[in-house]
Amino acid sequence: MSLTKAIVGFLETEIINPAAKFVEKIAFEMPSVTDLADTYKGTWYLSPRQHTIEFVCYNILFFVLFRVGLHLFRKKGSAFYSPRLDQLSESINTNVLSAHVMDKAVLALLCGSYALTVYHKIFGDNFMYLLQPCHVNLLLLIFTMVGPRESKMTRLAFNSYLHYIWATIFALSFPDTSENGLWLVIENFWLEHYLLLLVPIYLIYTGRFAVFPLSFSYAVLSYALFSLFHSFLLSGIGLLTGHNLNYMLVPPNSPLVHGLGKYYRLIMYSSMFVLTLISRYIIVEFLSLGLKFKQWNKANQLMREQGIPRVKKE
Repeated sequence: MSLTKAIVGFLETEIINPAAKFVEKIAFEMPSVTDLADTYKGTWYLSPRQHTIEFVCYNILFFVLFRVGLHLFRKKGSAFYSPRLDQLSESINTNVLSAHVMDKAVLALLCGSYALTVYHKIFGDNFMYLLQPCHVNLLLLIFTMVGPRESKMTRLAFNSYLHYIWATIFALSFPDTSENGLWLVIENFWLEHYLLLLVPIYLIYTGRFAVFPLSFSYAVLSYALFSLFHSFLLSGIGLLTGHNLNYMLVPPNSPLVHGLGKYYRLIMYSSMFVLTLISRYIIVEFLSLGLKFKQWNKANQLMREQGIPRVKKE
């Protein structure tokens, strides 16, 4: 027991405390008093010590999850290496620039909405908030639509996004429609988030992308990437700039989240994993029901044309 105390005491005095002082020194000069009504500004809601410990622990955890998910997903025989998936992907043109006029119109809406967002953030003096997940997801959709046909990255990016639809649904359910006096701010908020919700459905039903079969390993991989984006990039930049990027420094103005106290990020990360599974295993599957019914009818029609009788269960 004394040895354990000695090790803990050594880590505390020689590593954790100096690291916490270093974080406090390089961090933006944030106040200690938190105004929960103003969630744009960062404060020391969490102490430098807690930020230091969580930054190290969360990033190690999510990186390990990423490596494990990637290993299992790339394992021979997994969904990603399914011959059927390769055959589907070969017949799909993922480069929208040479595609149907409707695809070009959708791409123009995505680019127009993002251009308006850039305008609003730069001239609203909060350009750091271009790193908010919804704006990054909009860029991800644009990338998937203009990416090269032969690249697996576009397929991977699109199927990763299908695990993040919950974030768009949350944003639409609890909208932040604060006005900053700039042109079309509120209108673009709704346009952006409805595009984030409807464009993936459009891309699925038009056959632009092959949707990966359900894969727990890819869900873990997608969750780890999304979490690393928060725990490493948003948390790190938030400390350096004082911006509360996606609530990495201060919790949202909600009585439920306030009740979680200093460990609200632990609950948020845990909830994100559950919501990632719900997005892919329930929401996307539900949205794809019409497509699966269409494919089933097409397969039955083909069998009838070939004179193959339908197999009936006894």
